[in-house]
Amino acid sequence: MSKHDHLPAHLTRSFSGTYRLTGRMAIFDDANTPFQKVRLSDCQGDHIAWLNLTLTAPPEGITHLDHVTATGVKSVTGHFMIQEFRAAASDEIQALTPLQSLPRIYCPVPEAFDQLIATTQSLNSVHLKECLKRVLEQQDRLESFLNAPASLNNHHAYAGGLLQHSLEVANNTVAMLRLNDPAQPRILQETCFVAGLLHDIGKTFTYDSKGKPNAAWKLCHHDDLTLEACAEGFAYLDKQARELSLTLRHMLTAASPGARYGKPAAMALARYLRDADGQSAMADNERRVFKQDTGWGFRRSRHQAFWRPDLNVLPL
Repeated sequence: MSKHDHLPAHLTRSFSGTYRLTGRMAIFDDANTPFQKVRLSDCQGDHIAWLNLTLTAPPEGITHLDHVTATGVKSVTGHFMIQEFRAAASDEIQALTPLQSLPRIYCPVPEAFDQLIATTQSLNSVHLKECLKRVLEQQDRLESFLNAPASLNNHHAYAGGLLQHSLEVANNTVAMLRLNDPAQPRILQETCFVAGLLHDIGKTFTYDSKGKPNAAWKLCHHDDLTLEACAEGFAYLDKQARELSLTLRHMLTAASPGARYGKPAAMALARYLRDADGQSAMADNERRVFKQDTGWGFRRSRHQAFWRPDLNVLPL
């Protein structure tokens, strides 16, 4: 990335780096010169640039969300004109920081997206960061992770709800570990964060790129798809940090209410994850049923009843 890439495109004269290709279309200028207008995206934002097709042929074989390396310079007309545009080399992709190439444009909850990027990149463990990179940057599932709901008719049932819920579970799992056993090392705190972030990752198989339920949503339970979704990341950990992969596997599959699998929890971390999941779901449902209601007493969602005390009669 260039030193200017953190600035909005209209404040820079050039850009250069490796991005995801998130859009392109054929256009013509006033002189009827053919161009390809492309959108290049990463975790910080987008660059819209024009490729002059009379001077440069677009590279073959590049499809939606592929990594591309590009350089652009702002012209006298104010448009960014592409000087270099090619498929990114494997070493360029590997050199990207974790989750750097996730397209911010695809997440309808930008504050959650920014928290995801900042927290992941702040992890000390290079192995856990690489694991998350291999799981969350899967090209066929990254859009659904960013914009799918956590459920259709229950908690976090809105676009971006899956990411919001995953972050809440991750942060709450870490908080419980710190509260109950603050002497535990940072590596276990980071493991709790990763487990919380990935606990519902199987849902990325059950929604399409627009966050709509697909055939797998009817045919499979997302719990049963979680380890499959984590396969590449866990295969990496198996070789580099076997104890971490075992810890994460146990946390994600230990028996819990509603789960269709599971050994009894053999470590408190698995209980923290289970409880954090339930807390996030219940809190969101409670907020929703009282959202338009400042009263007190019982209210009911589709799944359960909620009660709020009358604060006016409580002693100070």
